[in-house]
Amino acid sequence: MTPLRRAVPIALLVLTGCSTIDRLPGPGEGASSQWLLAPAAAIMVMQQGTLDMPDIAMGVTLWALVDPMAPNWQIQAAQLDERHVRFSLKHKLLHTGGDGEARLVLRRNAEHLAFEQGFSDYEILRYEEGIDSTRPFARRVVTADIRLLKGRALPGL
Repeated sequence: MTPLRRAVPIALLVLTGCSTIDRLPGPGEGASSQWLLAPAAAIMVMQQGTLDMPDIAMGVTLWALVDPMAPNWQIQAAQLDERHVRFSLKHKLLHTGGDGEARLVLRRNAEHLAFEQGFSDYEILRYEEGIDSTRPFARRVVTADIRLLKGRALPGL
């Protein structure tokens, strides 16, 4: 079987699985019955002889390594005092892009935190971006300190 003939059914399985997911089950919740559609589609494709078990194992392995639904950044926020917060961001080990989005991710999370705590704005006091050379993969890391600002409430919020 040619690589293209193998890739098309795998892509269909992945898309079928993605289109059946409403949301991820929360802690203590059972899996939605829609999660069963992807394995059922895999069995049907296997029975038709289009894919065999090594092809499916390869697809599952690739999916586990480069999970497109996983967030690109691990984000931790530590409240230093009432108005100061330290953010620590780590990029996903295996990723397909997103190298230039650290500042945007920080802004989005800082805005959310500021408005959630009743502040009108924030100010970035310190921003450091670098590479953590861990084995087997290096990863991009960001550390930033922000100060939450009180002031006039923004219209529409």
